[in-house]
Amino acid sequence: MNRQIQKVHRLPALSIVLWVVLSAVLLYPSSVLFAAEEAQPLSDSERSMAAQINNVFRRAAAVVRPAVVSIRVSKTVPPSGFSPGGEQGGLGSGVIIDKRGYVITNHHVVANTSKIEVLLADGRHFEGMEKLLDPDTDLALVRIEPKGQTLPTARFGDSEQAQVGDFVLAIGSPFGEGLAQTVTSGIISYKGRQTHILGQWGYEDFIQTDAAINVGNSGGPLVNLYGEVIGINSNIFSPSGYSAGYGFAVPSNIAKYVVKKLIEKKHVQRGWLGVYMAGLDTLRKTPKENREPSLQKFLRENPDLLDEIPESLQGVLVTGVNPGDPAEQGGIKTKDVILQFNGTKLTTARELQDIIARLDPGTLVKFVIWRNGSEITREITLGDRDTARSRYVQGITPKEKTARLGITIKALNPELARFFGYNKNLHGLVILSVQPGSVAEKSGLKIGDIVVSADGVKIQGSQEGVERLKAIVKKADLTKEGLEMVVRNKSGQRTVIVKNEK
Repeated sequence: MNRQIQKVHRLPALSIVLWVVLSAVLLYPSSVLFAAEEAQPLSDSERSMAAQINNVFRRAAAVVRPAVVSIRVSKTVPPSGFSPGGEQGGLGSGVIIDKRGYVITNHHVVANTSKIEVLLADGRHFEGMEKLLDPDTDLALVRIEPKGQTLPTARFGDSEQAQVGDFVLAIGSPFGEGLAQTVTSGIISYKGRQTHILGQWGYEDFIQTDAAINVGNSGGPLVNLYGEVIGINSNIFSPSGYSAGYGFAVPSNIAKYVVKKLIEKKHVQRGWLGVYMAGLDTLRKTPKENREPSLQKFLRENPDLLDEIPESLQGVLVTGVNPGDPAEQGGIKTKDVILQFNGTKLTTARELQDIIARLDPGTLVKFVIWRNGSEITREITLGDRDTARSRYVQGITPKEKTARLGITIKALNPELARFFGYNKNLHGLVILSVQPGSVAEKSGLKIGDIVVSADGVKIQGSQEGVERLKAIVKKADLTKEGLEMVVRNKSGQRTVIVKNEK
């Protein structure tokens, strides 16, 4: 409780100091500001003010920096017609959040790696003994073994308390180890941003910041002025590939939940409802032409619906219900407005999705629903999100199969690209399913991989490419030599030798 009171009093005081300093800069005559020969030394009160500002930033950085690490990764790539093979390396950032040796970073930093090395700020090196992954949030844990040594740790803050305009620091290793422990500053530019980089099944509730984030910063912390981690830096939006002032971090409240589940169960299970939905307030404020195509179609089919719902009503409009899913089984219908979930009032679809994502499959939940002018309640047992995803993929699985490998493939289209988190204009053949125990699974092919080439032959993203791949697989000797395939996903490109090891 004291810490909360301290927060309330410290921020306004700092805001007043910064306001006074900025006002002085903006209002002071430019001829005085920029004429060095006429400038006067700072007064004692001004120097005191500047010192207070510096001390706040210094202390916030000093609290977290010892726990910020560089993460060096490598993977073994077999030789191919495209490269000589060998070890390929990469670098990211992370932060130690548990003295037992758990380091949080991004999924895309450590996925598909054969070796992980964690480099501390004090010069110590540790080998990553275990990696625990949650691709749906682009988060991962790397476990190191301290072997009796004391590890510095950072503390999570409450990302819900962070507001647009708050000062933040980003810490990490942009462009490599030579710039390790780099600290940049900025403000929170937006909360709840969705970039669609994680695909249809990803959980995106990003904190947007203009603090400089570049290649190598991935996995490092976004820190508030209390020295608390309020986000894990994940990705940037930039035409050039360098910081353009648009960085995105996974909120700490999501990260805390993921960390807890990964440590306890090695995997994050999530509840599943099975509805399509949109916040009423968002629908009312968004111009028709800017609405998602699926929402435009729904409202064209129900042109009077928004007029029939009282303007004062706040909640989440159900625009579709998946057959057989918990929502349908529990009595939720299209055009219902969900007002409350377990006693919590709702205004956005994102709120409901995030709450359900933090509940285990099998949890019994209670809804208050507005339907045709009346409020009703429904109790529903949540399903399993992973099971639902598998069922969805099977539903879009085409006839194109390579039975010898145990995979199902299809040419990318905008729907599939969004589902897997790729650019909608990307072309290629994407793997939709991998049969358990198949040669493909044993060789490391994964759902969402895009096939670049097979046996040195480039594979086009078309029906012709499907037939070409099937012909190559049919002729391949999967027992002795194996089939060399080049595939890529959001983590990069890799070569896979598909071989039926006995």
